[in-house]
Amino acid sequence: MKYSGLSGLKAAIVSLSLFATTSSVFASTFSVFASTSSSLASSSATIQADDNVTTTRQRSFAKTVPAGDYSGIAWLGGDKYVVVSDKSANEGFYIFTIDIDSVTGNIRNVVCEDFVECDKGNSDLEGIAWMPERGWILMCGEKDNIIRAYNRNGKSIGVDIPKNFAHTNLPGNSGLESLSYNAATKRLWTCNETAPITLVAYDDAFNIRESYSYAMDAPKKNGTKAAAYAHGVSEVCAMDDGSLLVLEREFYVPKAKIGSSVVCKLYRYNPSKQQKSLVEEWKTRLNLLARSLANYEGMCLGPRLADGRRVVVMIADSQSQYKGILKDWLRTICIE
Repeated sequence: MKYSGLSGLKAAIVSLSLFATTSSVFASTFSVFASTSSSLASSSATIQADDNVTTTRQRSFAKTVPAGDYSGIAWLGGDKYVVVSDKSANEGFYIFTIDIDSVTGNIRNVVCEDFVECDKGNSDLEGIAWMPERGWILMCGEKDNIIRAYNRNGKSIGVDIPKNFAHTNLPGNSGLESLSYNAATKRLWTCNETAPITLVAYDDAFNIRESYSYAMDAPKKNGTKAAAYAHGVSEVCAMDDGSLLVLEREFYVPKAKIGSSVVCKLYRYNPSKQQKSLVEEWKTRLNLLARSLANYEGMCLGPRLADGRRVVVMIADSQSQYKGILKDWLRTICIE
């Protein structure tokens, strides 16, 4: 996903960087505070949302994960995941090893192991899914809104996956943003990013079986007054019971630059009833002392914990760790 007013976003980051540099005396005064905050951000402490949901603190792994524009993630099983970037030079996917604590759900370590190049040009990849029964990796992008299938070596399968009529004439940068397959329900889900949003489900033979209009929450910010702004659905995750996790995301950069934020709301959506319930909500920020800003674009199911809850793994798009300020954040949410 690219932001509306991307140049404004970059300008905001540059301005913030210059502001931080010229305020070195002020920053030094708070160096102990900043150091403490950094330590807390990378700790294994968790934020308890309610009795059944635990959100772990986000972490980044700059030494083992290269700067990227990570926009989608899918679980292969064990500790292996496939990840896509919307700005990789060629179409393809990364292989990540993600070590998750089986009791707490905390991410202990992440390593980018490899990049598998596919035989297509990058179509602004935003979503990725894994079909274990076929051994296929599915990917979609905003450039052409086509879902393509590949084997694990990156070779195109050549299967024809039709578009839903609602996804045939999507405006640029508002195309297919999400992709998730569930082996238990044998449903592949996708949706476009901005309103009007249509959720579409395919069966395992890629026939369109369901489609629903999805209503996002009203925005909290006035995007017309922002230097850069994005409001939409950044990812969906298909659950074993047929429900969906839907990640609504509002990215806001004010013209004053200081006070940039991302508000994420994770909903559980029941397609048959067309109802959603809030699972978790969080806000990350970018200012002189808080550099937690995280634009989460990838989400997938991971392993079960020792207590039976399921881990949901998330990854953020850092715009290639722009100016050394943004980070490739990951976090987990543990749910029933």
